[in-house]
Amino acid sequence: MAFDYPIILTERDGRFRAAFPDFPGCYGEGADRADAIDDARAEGVRCILQELEEGNPLPLRSLPEDLCRDNAGEVVMLTLTLPREENWSWLG
Repeated sequence: MAFDYPIILTERDGRFRAAFPDFPGCYGEGADRADAIDDARAEGVRCILQELEEGNPLPLRSLPEDLCRDNAGEVVMLTLTLPREENWSWLG
């Protein structure tokens, strides 16, 4: 099962941060762009699993064109692939 969500990639003081605007507090960081994106992908999966396990609906995905107007930084779409589970019953 996979979900596509945007991140906003920014650089400050030589470090990169990739934040999910649709999941407040969910972000990845790294020494370079690739590390930040990899970290964000892992954190995004964790955030989705947490929401699903708690029975919460997933947020609607922001449109990249809206994010580009409202934020400094690069908007990148990430595909977040959930680990395969034998029992997906908690999905409802």
